[in-house]
Amino acid sequence: MSESPTLVFYGALQSAFDHFNGELFEGKLPYCLMTLRSASRVYGYHHADRFISHQGDKLDELGLHPGFFTLRPLELVLSTLVHEMVHHWQHHFGTPSPSNPHNKEWASKMESIGLMPSDTSLPGGVKTGRSVTHDILPDGDFLVACRKLVESGYVIPWLDRHLPAEPMSPIDQKIQMKVTGVECEVSQPPVYSLPEEIKGEPTTYKPAPKPLPTREKLTCPQCKAKAWVSIGTKIICGSCRVDMACVAEK
Repeated sequence: MSESPTLVFYGALQSAFDHFNGELFEGKLPYCLMTLRSASRVYGYHHADRFISHQGDKLDELGLHPGFFTLRPLELVLSTLVHEMVHHWQHHFGTPSPSNPHNKEWASKMESIGLMPSDTSLPGGVKTGRSVTHDILPDGDFLVACRKLVESGYVIPWLDRHLPAEPMSPIDQKIQMKVTGVECEVSQPPVYSLPEEIKGEPTTYKPAPKPLPTREKLTCPQCKAKAWVSIGTKIICGSCRVDMACVAEK
């Protein structure tokens, strides 16, 4: 390899940041420190003032989960980047809400650049709240800027072989069909077109299924005492002398 893969990978992310900064934010966003983290199950996140230099300069962190680069269409990966760039914009030029990362100001900025906030990833969802993603507007500025970048030959140079979740959800499939203009039913979740095997090794590794639970929590219907027991075990509350039952958490 003639160039460091680290420089190539992070350089590609930085070039996408610079492109959308110019196209959607008038080039006004300050630099941030972009990171790749696989520990979380989220597509991406923004952490204000996460890093500090020896001189006391602070930088926001814009984190992305590389496992989803493999599972999701490039347009959706880039929309996650811009989603977090809006958080970055709000930290420096707006008014973030400490208890609600997706407030009305953030939602308004998202919509103005072509990403409709939605708690379902589809039109008509709730626009604000802690768990909010977005829907790509077919006539929005993001899609125009995204297509310009993709048509220039932009690609993410490396893809994570260890997948964080099952392939694309039906919601992601609908978004991909809208972004690409494909009007058809998708019978199998689309993934990047990687070969099934290379030199006898699998190209990707799917996450192991979660083990089935072996215990359940029982609650006394009268005094609300709780006990963890093996699934199927029947016990009586020692104080109230009534059967304890498994109560679904609200």
